[in-house]
Amino acid sequence: MFNEEDVEKLLLAGRIARAVRQSVPRIVVQGASVLGICEWVESEIARMGGRPAFPCNVSINEVGAHYTSPPSDATVVPEGALVKVDLGVHIDGFIADTAVTVSVGSEFEDMIKAVELALERGVQAVRVGGKVGEVGPLVEKTIRSMGYKPIRNLTGHQIEQYTIHSGLSIPNVSGAETPGKFQPWSVYAIEPFATLPRAIGEVIEKGPGNILHLMKLKRPKSEPHKGTYDEIYRRFRTLPFARRWVAGSAEAVRGLLAEKVLYEYPVLVEASGMPIAQAEHTVITTDKESIVTT
Repeated sequence: MFNEEDVEKLLLAGRIARAVRQSVPRIVVQGASVLGICEWVESEIARMGGRPAFPCNVSINEVGAHYTSPPSDATVVPEGALVKVDLGVHIDGFIADTAVTVSVGSEFEDMIKAVELALERGVQAVRVGGKVGEVGPLVEKTIRSMGYKPIRNLTGHQIEQYTIHSGLSIPNVSGAETPGKFQPWSVYAIEPFATLPRAIGEVIEKGPGNILHLMKLKRPKSEPHKGTYDEIYRRFRTLPFARRWVAGSAEAVRGLLAEKVLYEYPVLVEASGMPIAQAEHTVITTDKESIVTT
């Protein structure tokens, strides 16, 4: 929940996120460094007066979510790729979350059009008092009408201050258990994903993605790790952060993971290895209207 005084922060975060997202296609080209893309997005956010709400995700082809570059990442964008760039901006913890898919000479540009149209229709369903369960059927029908399949276990989500995934999940398919209604003074991310019709249409975990967040707001027992915990909380609070942002504290990070103070997000890939497209906007609701901030 937020109040009228917070609206300007949410709108500013959204303007920054939108501007950065709109610039992404010009830097996502064949041979581009994935680390370079991540660092450019994050530095642009800071240059425009925001802070990254999470590490820039650059997910190529069958990778759906949760990949950001580790330090010294040598990965480059291949020819024929579908590249998802998911970025977030916050102003004092008030978040805008958005994503775009770029075709780098791929044969799946129509899949991008499918998720973008599904996003447009899903966003229209976000209104105070509207049923959360109305979004999934709209998204699925749109994606299937264009010859593709939605990813059934990736969803949109509610957002709160300093918390990127909070409260409601917003499915992208029909038939999911989605109780609840959209509430006033709330923030939601609508986030369709699509893949090929012959794909399984689910994502599975495949190794760590170099993105972490604090699971416990309690200092660790181990004395050597307390300073690193304090620094992480000071810089990021409960927001996700990249391993490369704390590269000088690698040993302490390993210790905090072992103590289950930190959690590392797994990379999520399409179960049959098929490419995925993604689109995302953030919507805020007041007592009078819904506003797409991104």
